Amino acid sequence: MTTIAWDGKALVGDRRVSVGTTTYSSTKIRRTPDGRLLGATGDWYVACAVLDWLEGLTGRPDGQASDRWCTAIEVLPDGRCWLHGRDGKWAVEDGFTAIGSGREYALAVMAVGLDARRGVEVAARFDPGTGNGIDVLELEPSAAARPAEAPNLSIAA
Repeated sequence: MTTIAWDGKALVGDRRVSVGTTTYSSTKIRRTPDGRLLGATGDWYVACAVLDWLEGLTGRPDGQASDRWCTAIEVLPDGRCWLHGRDGKWAVEDGFTAIGSGREYALAVMAVGLDARRGVEVAARFDPGTGNGIDVLELEPSAAARPAEAPNLSIAA
């Protein structure tokens, strides 16, 4: 499967996609034009459709069948985090979370105070579904949270 972790500052995902016994590399996390961070794990075809929908590129995909599913994570520009699954979504209020087959490793690493990147690195060491490199997306401050620029008070001569 995969490991995607959120530590309150960055969304980190591995790049391993498995099809049978063959592995490929693919980017599993995205930044949307409006500043949201997205990631998904599970059946990669379904996950891509859900990521496209969350980004606003396509319509909502049909309900996920019991044998084809994914879990997606959505981080809003203000840092609020949502997990999306087959039956809906819910807000994560713990400050950090992880999804995928290596989530327990990543959660344990973040619970002792290390960051999401280290969590995914540890997951890649122990979880056979995690690997092929790591992508990191840092949360950028939303426009509402950015300090206002000082007005230009220069006087033209």
